[in-house]
Amino acid sequence: NHRGIMVDPPVHSTRVLESFNINPKHIQALLITHCHADHDAGALQKIVQEGRITVYTTHTVLSSFVNKYSQLTGMDAATFRRMFDHVAVRTGEPMTIHGAAVTFNYSLHSIPCMGFEVTFRGKGLVYPSDTLNDPDAIRALEEQGVLTADRTKQLLEFPWHHHLIL
Repeated sequence: NHRGIMVDPPVHSTRVLESFNINPKHIQALLITHCHADHDAGALQKIVQEGRITVYTTHTVLSSFVNKYSQLTGMDAATFRRMFDHVAVRTGEPMTIHGAAVTFNYSLHSIPCMGFEVTFRGKGLVYPSDTLNDPDAIRALEEQGVLTADRTKQLLEFPWHHHLIL
């Protein structure tokens, strides 16, 4: 629909878009899955370069993002937080973003990290982000008491049915 969302943008992603003749202004939102530099450094750059932008993420990931980059930039957290709009996403609850149906879930990673499933015009995509997707390891974590039975079930029921898995 001529409106883009960048997911976990790398540094200099604006230049990459321009090299493909994509106007960076068509990217009106960011989706940040977690706060490791390979997933969020381009978000800081986009916020600073492009001005007002919408950031989709959970409250937990947002808190980490604001804490990390307010310290890195030397801005107080409140000032940094006012540089963008935040739309809170909730795991397990479908929402509509730019006409697409998106459902978020937490991945299994060393820090809070979310993945998502999206459907648009009859096509589906799943982006698990960084996650452990080893059924034996997941079951072992449940046996050790690290994961609940419900969490184990959610992790083992990976949505392999989508048209595209990233």
